Amino acid sequence: MLSKRVAALTCLVVLYGLAVSGTASAAGETMTLETSVKPLGGKLYKEISVPASMSLSVRVHTPDASPKVNPLKRAVMKFPTDLSYNPDNKRTPVCSDSALSEQSNLSGGVAATVDLCPRSVIGTGTAEIYLAKIHKPATLVDDPELVIFNAGRDGQGNAKMKIYAYSKTTNVGILMFGSLTPKGVQDVLIPVLAEDSATASFVLSIPGPGLTVADPEAPGGTRTIRGLDPSYAKSRCSTGEWTTGGTFTLGERAYPSGVDTGAETVVEATPYTTECLGLAGRARLEGARVKGPKTVRRGTRRVFRITVRNGGTATAKSLRLKVSGSGRGQANSASIPPGAKRSIPVRVKVTGRKGSAARFTFRISGRGTATRVVARARVAR
Repeated sequence: MLSKRVAALTCLVVLYGLAVSGTASAAGETMTLETSVKPLGGKLYKEISVPASMSLSVRVHTPDASPKVNPLKRAVMKFPTDLSYNPDNKRTPVCSDSALSEQSNLSGGVAATVDLCPRSVIGTGTAEIYLAKIHKPATLVDDPELVIFNAGRDGQGNAKMKIYAYSKTTNVGILMFGSLTPKGVQDVLIPVLAEDSATASFVLSIPGPGLTVADPEAPGGTRTIRGLDPSYAKSRCSTGEWTTGGTFTLGERAYPSGVDTGAETVVEATPYTTECLGLAGRARLEGARVKGPKTVRRGTRRVFRITVRNGGTATAKSLRLKVSGSGRGQANSASIPPGAKRSIPVRVKVTGRKGSAARFTFRISGRGTATRVVARARVAR
């Protein structure tokens, strides 16, 4: 049985829908969006990406004189390339199509749907919709809840996600799919809503604040859903500001088939720019290892290969390698970005006495950082 609120809204939709039938398909919408990115550890850097909390807020603005709102069909967001999505299938396993798809029971509500992929949640969200596209305060429904699931990566390596949305008022759930390219483009297709209702706004957050949802099986009748991977979204601040843009496609479709019933309208959102502070950071050479011959001859030159990692927050520059101990040699190397490794070959002239145990010390230094590693060999008689 319909609740009193739903029944009243349904009556209003029918009566008002009859009054505005035949109006033009274009409603003159404009779009605005905002993004918020905050490092979870308190610091952003110019070069290295750190785990971050990110949020995207999108709003459809419809002229007051317009009797209707066109539904969203597609949202293409252009995020700063400083932002990346990083699926970790060990921490949040892929929510497979066999577990959750368009053929699933999407009207079961948030708690029941999360139970289909309980360890795959990476974020949460909320939304507002206008029932039957009617641009009236009384038809605005603000109870849709959203949950974002890890869907792994596509064939090009782009991070994929599934976005489930459910409204208790309409008792309808939908499933959306999206991905983020290395160029910062996130493309999400939006299926037709119940009675082809229209989106007024939505907010997507990773890992997101806790979303308290109804769950008759939980103590107190509610449970809290939140993103389970704090490193899914990572960011840096390379230029001192971030700009987010968006292209949104609106248009009418038949419900529930989703067949187009009118022309599409493409709306460019007003770009949103915010400042960020990226620290210069420091390089830190570490984890040096060496491979080379176990037997050498005095006076000969042998090649040793040293592998070193930059575990710092800035590029290691002006790298030099010097050999001391039972041999002499030196080499220069290209810079090492943060988080990367470099293998450096060096030719060593053996100076150790014949028959002795040789000890070679390799010192790798860069601007403001240094490390060393030792190799041992036997000097042949």
